[in-house]
Amino acid sequence: MASLFIILFLLVLAWFWLNAMRVKEIAMQAAADACKQIDAQFLDQTASLIKIGFSRNQNGRLSLKRTYGFDFSHDRETRSKGFVSINGQKVTQVLLDNNSGVTIL
Repeated sequence: MASLFIILFLLVLAWFWLNAMRVKEIAMQAAADACKQIDAQFLDQTASLIKIGFSRNQNGRLSLKRTYGFDFSHDRETRSKGFVSINGQKVTQVLLDNNSGVTIL
């Protein structure tokens, strides 16, 4: 019986890891698209997980909400911060810091 719980735990862990990799790819694509929209360079070609928690989606169902951070540059000299919020597997918000304030896409 204990081995069944171990196998079930490993399966849940594998599902969570695969889902996390898929959501990270979504976040990186959203960050790259946002940078392209404002004619900025997406630096390091990656996004890193900053925050994870539970939230309700548009249907009222409980899902994981993840926030990823990334860097971008307008002039190739200064780095600015950007953030992508994803609820489940749907991008809900992209924030880009700039000199005049925060741009929300």
